[in-house]
Amino acid sequence: MMDFNYYSRRQIELVEFSEKVYHKGLRHTGINGCLYEDILLKYLREDIPEFTFFKGQIRTDNNSSPQYDIIICKKDTPQKDFLKEINPYINIVEREDCLGVIEVKKWAYPKMISCAGDINRSYELFNAVFPNLKYIFVCFRFKDRKKGGDNVWEICKSELLINDKFCFWGNVHHIDSEWVFPWIENKPLIERNSSYLGEYENLINTIKNLI
Repeated sequence: MMDFNYYSRRQIELVEFSEKVYHKGLRHTGINGCLYEDILLKYLREDIPEFTFFKGQIRTDNNSSPQYDIIICKKDTPQKDFLKEINPYINIVEREDCLGVIEVKKWAYPKMISCAGDINRSYELFNAVFPNLKYIFVCFRFKDRKKGGDNVWEICKSELLINDKFCFWGNVHHIDSEWVFPWIENKPLIERNSSYLGEYENLINTIKNLI
């Protein structure tokens, strides 16, 4: 078995879960997307107890924001009672309790994170309303659709206006090798993606610095 630190193991587990969901037959875009958000939210709660995390909306006065995948909140932020009874993750967060948001994608690809892509547009809309809050982008994987060249995460991410952006894993090389679990014992797969290891830990440290 290969030796990894705690955060690298967590990172591998996050991406492995996202592939296992699909491999086991759950292939509804909406449900799967919620699961990817939920497992990351769960891990963040466990790994950064000095904060709390929800998904939902931010309320300023009587106005509610669009929905955000993960909202970074002060530790003692209460969850609305009527939501707590049904779902421990969903909340309407008061503006004064909010420190930032995380946009989560299972897959990112070059066009999505280009200068004119969806992520920059989402960030600009957010920043216009909440200029003092942190905006973080996280993708579980990056799809470099054209082999070779400049279509790699380390180059493409420079087009994002967001300072804090993290990717946990690369493109599919051979799907049969990915659908052999557990990944922690899959040395060739991990070695192909070793340049991404450390990104989850970087995300953790970025959030901790919001204090």
